Amino acid sequence: MAWFGGGAKALVRDGLARLAADDPEGAVKLLSDALRKRPGDVHALYGRGRARVALGQPEKAEQDFAAAVAADEAWPWGWFGRAWTRLRRGDLDGAIADYGRGLALDPAQAEGWFNRAQARAQKGDVAGALEDHGRALGARPGWSAPLHARALLKRAQGDLAGALHDLDLAIVAEPGRAEHHAARGAIRRASGDAEGAIADLEKAVELDPSRAGPWCALGHARLSRADPRGAEAAYTQALALDPERADAWYGRGTARGALDDLEGALADFDAALDRDPGTALDWYERGFEHLCKGRLPAAETDFGRAVERDPAWPWAYVARGDVRMARDDLSGAVADYGQALALEPACVEALANRAVCHAALGAFDQAEDDLSRALALSPGSVELALGRAEARWALGDVAGALADWDAVLERAPELPDALRARGAARRETGDAAGAIADLERLLEVAPLHADASAVRDVVTALWDA
Repeated sequence: MAWFGGGAKALVRDGLARLAADDPEGAVKLLSDALRKRPGDVHALYGRGRARVALGQPEKAEQDFAAAVAADEAWPWGWFGRAWTRLRRGDLDGAIADYGRGLALDPAQAEGWFNRAQARAQKGDVAGALEDHGRALGARPGWSAPLHARALLKRAQGDLAGALHDLDLAIVAEPGRAEHHAARGAIRRASGDAEGAIADLEKAVELDPSRAGPWCALGHARLSRADPRGAEAAYTQALALDPERADAWYGRGTARGALDDLEGALADFDAALDRDPGTALDWYERGFEHLCKGRLPAAETDFGRAVERDPAWPWAYVARGDVRMARDDLSGAVADYGQALALEPACVEALANRAVCHAALGAFDQAEDDLSRALALSPGSVELALGRAEARWALGDVAGALADWDAVLERAPELPDALRARGAARRETGDAAGAIADLERLLEVAPLHADASAVRDVVTALWDA
């Protein structure tokens, strides 16, 4: 097929030159003139299609590319052009088919493999996308775009080492691309390499300080390294660039909470929740800030929202239970701890706190049961053993209570509360010598104990007896 004929050749040449000079309107005019002289000229059709893409006329562009395909099915660029417009309008099947036709004609076109990989990834064909990215790199070794895209696919599959390898190569190829450093920083953080993540993300914002995403990611990484001041600064930069970014508000609120700026933290959490309904953790964190400020009703409300967001998260129930216990809603607290334990039977905190509520409600048998379960999970806990001793004593299980106090004092021989309790129990059971030993030891180790005066009176009475 002859390429140009007569004046059409000059028009196509000049039209393509206009396109290269970023004058798509001039290109469309000249290439249209060329097509009037020579209808079906594939180079003019393809060039005008590209110009129309630049002008934001994708439908007209696709018509030009389709005309190029119809004029010469053996010319790959018509297929590539139409595939591109189909990909951009979401016709993934059509795009994949057209790229396939073009690549069959010209398998050395790296862009074709890369773009088909993008279409396949959007279709959920990860294996096909990975294969096409590999073919793109075979056609153009070291090209950073497929390396970056393949890294993201590998990360989604859990292959963090493979993703890091691809991004290492992408950064070698183009060390000045901020997005490569940002992506590697995110994957390093997911891999547990917080220091490497911070280094990459700091490089990303140095190369391109205009994007909120890397600043926000840097805040996350600094927060994970217990640098709330640095995290706060990074989140503030992110919010200056994108005030609607809810995750930056949440992050800065968390950082400010760690800095004991509770009012600032609450203001940030409020701003975040105004923009996004939030996750259970977001409501939990704001609830915790309210709790730190002593705002128990607000804390209970927020922990309740956390429960609504994730009814399968036991710690939201535990937190609300704690607030309800502090507000003397013991039945409500017992219910919350019960929900937590239904989800996580090994939650020692829920067992211990429910036991406190049961005891306050006079249900000492249930308190003993909860504390026994907790001790089975945490057998070295002095606090749990003390609690069970008190429950057993209230139930009249003297031997069991004394056994628990004995166990506590074996671990902590100078614990004032245990000495006070066992001494009182020994006195009640007629063991005057044992009571005197415990109470005198209490006065030795804790002479300023709140009950010291009363204890001295008891010791004196025991000796006088």
